[in-house]
Formats: sequence, structure tokens, C-alpha cells
Amino acid sequence: MARLSTVVQLRRYFFILETLLSHRQGLDYNEMMEEWRHSSYNDFEEEVIPKRTLSGYFREIESLFQITISYDAHRRRYFLVNPDEIYDDTFKKRMLSGFAVNNILNNGNGELRNRIMTENIPSGEEYLIKILNAMKSKKCITVMYQKFYDKEAKKQQLEPYFLKLFHQRWYVVAKTVGGDKLRVYALDRIKDLTIDSQTFSCPKNIDVHTYFIDCFGIEHNTDDYDVEDIKLKVYNAHNKCQYIRALPLHHSQKELEKHDDYSIFQVTVYPTYDFMQEILSHGNEIEVLEPLWVREEFKKKIATMLERYSK
Repeated sequence: MARLSTVVQLRRYFFILETLLSHRQGLDYNEMMEEWRHSSYNDFEEEVIPKRTLSGYFREIESLFQITISYDAHRRRYFLVNPDEIYDDTFKKRMLSGFAVNNILNNGNGELRNRIMTENIPSGEEYLIKILNAMKSKKCITVMYQKFYDKEAKKQQLEPYFLKLFHQRWYVVAKTVGGDKLRVYALDRIKDLTIDSQTFSCPKNIDVHTYFIDCFGIEHNTDDYDVEDIKLKVYNAHNKCQYIRALPLHHSQKELEKHDDYSIFQVTVYPTYDFMQEILSHGNEIEVLEPLWVREEFKKKIATMLERYSK
């Protein structure tokens, strides 16, 4: 069989993970293949996955997702090591649950398709495995990248550092080879991608959580803004305060005051475009109090909106 596409490979990885998660006691090879024959992930209606190929998938899963699959020689069963860690890891849980739902919708008999609505993620997912492999092996990638305002795609050689999902889009944080600044690239703007033989060194003193710690969304404008303690008055007319408590705007969120009809929250972030758009999306239920210059920026945006609606 020809080399499998990255999407098909990813589907097989998630078949393995879902199957072993639902059989905590483990499965022997024959039991796993019985599950495989009836699985919606089985694109080519294969009878079995060869043991050697299956072992290769286990190694790839461990390398890509840091999820270990072991074999009990005495019981002759495959099993997940520490399966609960998957549910404690937001990235792994989101990847697994999202892929599982999409698989059901794309391969079901149509009944569930009309009963579940998911958020659309634009094209670009086919590059996820390639970028993950490049990150793992510390290899550069060459992309044909077309920004929204460019008429044609441009070739760029990048050092891929991090991946992040935000508002239904995957982004890779990378540095151009020979450059000195990290930039964010949307996967749905990539027209082609290849993994190069050239390697790069990823700094050990930074990770994706540290890089985005004071950010909202994918903007990282340390040259344009300072981190600010932003105070927000959240009005409780439609239980908005409970909503904000349950789904914090940012990991730094604190509730400074609590009243019947409103609460004062504080977040510590760069006041970037992404952050401002998020606050504006809540309409008149959230008011920016401090700092004053950030409040003035919101007043300008709201005045422009009012002017447009007044015409």
C-alpha cells in the first residue's frame, strides 16, 4: 500500500487511543483487531494492522503526544500507561474529543450528523502531523505562505517552535531561518509544506505556556505594549458574572469585588487587538475601568461603532 496520508495516520492513532481508553484492562492483539474491523476509522476496510506496523504507531503516539502504550507479556495485552493523565492534559483531551466527534459525524449513518453541531476549523489540519514531526526532530520546514493581503504565496523557511489552537484556527509560532524574531503563522494560510534536512536548536528556557503567559489569543506584541492589570466591571443582568467565573477570560483572572448586580474582575495581559475584540464581543455586559488609556481606546472603538450605526 502506498504511504498513508498524514490525516489517515492521525485517524489510526486516535483509533488506538480511543480503543485503549475504553478498555482500561487492556486488549490482546486479536481483540484490538476485532475492534479495528468494525471501526469507522478503518478507511480501507482492512482485516488487520500488522503487529510491526502497530508497534510503530505506538512509538509515534508516544513521541508526538507523550502518551505511553505498554505490553504486558504475561497477559499478552496492550494497555495505556496512566490513562488518567490524558484527561488531566487540556491539549490531549481536546485533541482526542474533537477528533472523536468529527469521526462520528463524518462516518456515521447520518442520524447523529443532524443532532450535533461543531465549530468549523478551516483547512490546515493536514499539516499538523508534519509540523509536529518537524518540531520533534528539530528540523526546519519550508512553506508556501499567503497572507490575506498578499496576492501570491511566498516561500519561507521556518524553525517551528510552538503550535497553538485559537478561535477555530491552528497557528505555528516559528522563526525564519537566519531571523531573530518569532512570528505567528496560521495553518490555513499555508499552501504547501515540506520538512527540510536542515536542523535548528530550540531554546530550552522557553515553552509555549511561558511564551503566551501574558497574552490573550495569538498576538505577542511585546514591542508595542506593556503588560497591564486591566480592571473590568462585569454586569450581572444575564448572569454574566457566573459565566466569567466558570469560563475565565484569562488564567490570571481575579475577582476583586463581588456585588449582587456586578463584580469587578482583573486580568493581567497585553491589551492587544485579540483581547479588545474579546471584550467588545460581550457588548454592554463588560466595562473596562482601568488603566485609563485602555478605557479610552475602547471609547474610541465604541464611538466609531455608534457613528456607523447612526447613519
